[in-house]
Amino acid sequence: MTLDELVASDTLIPSLPATIAQIFGEFQKPDPDVRRITALVSAEVGLTVRVLRVLNSARFGSGGRIGTMEAAIPLLGLKAIKQLVSAAAVGGAFRMVPGVNMPEFWRNSLDVAKIAQSLAATMRMDKGLAFTAGLLHGVGDLMMKMAMPDQPCMQPDFAKDGNRYARQMAELGYSYADVGAAFAAKWRFPQEIVDAIRHHPNPQEDTATDTLAGILYLAIWGGRAHELDLDTPSMLEQYPRRVADAIGCTEGEAQLCTGDAIEWTPPDEARDFA
Repeated sequence: MTLDELVASDTLIPSLPATIAQIFGEFQKPDPDVRRITALVSAEVGLTVRVLRVLNSARFGSGGRIGTMEAAIPLLGLKAIKQLVSAAAVGGAFRMVPGVNMPEFWRNSLDVAKIAQSLAATMRMDKGLAFTAGLLHGVGDLMMKMAMPDQPCMQPDFAKDGNRYARQMAELGYSYADVGAAFAAKWRFPQEIVDAIRHHPNPQEDTATDTLAGILYLAIWGGRAHELDLDTPSMLEQYPRRVADAIGCTEGEAQLCTGDAIEWTPPDEARDFA
């Protein structure tokens, strides 16, 4: 299947759900109705659970656990809530993919999101954008798995496969990053996230997207090192300093290679999100 055929498929790349479209429509008004946004999100129980799970997982400076949308919006503001609603809705769009352990997929995705957020914070960048990009980085692989479950490049475990991009490019001429960027664009995610997802396998290809794409590259590397249970000497040896140096991430090595980079996502948290 070509990239154009995959991207054109409404079955493989789901359309924006009606409820999310309504919420986005409200966000885009000159004076968004916070009560209506709260009501729309709260009316979707599964969406609310995922939003609050992501919110509390990301710890967007809330200072404690948040239990309702009514409490979340005043604390975080509409921009952050829009990103969280968008990200949480993705979990509902991919409830089951044959051959993929979805809680494990989302556990790794949440880990990558948290690492990206942590790196962005040290670089004084938008933590919400980094978290969302990290959470979405692998959704293109889910769509490719649905379309081509027997393709050789789709067989290794996604979270542990450091050669995924190269294998897919060699076999298909495109990768999960291209498909994921198309999905993010279709769901109206900010262009910065679309570009970061598209360019993260080679973050220095486009100077305009170097920094967020580079953060995503490092976060994925950190998540993979955790999945492979690499020890500190191995991590220090394999740490992608070229990318870190290129984007000016001076604290990445210390964050990712010594001790725990983040509070790793427990299985129950991932199950709630999935």
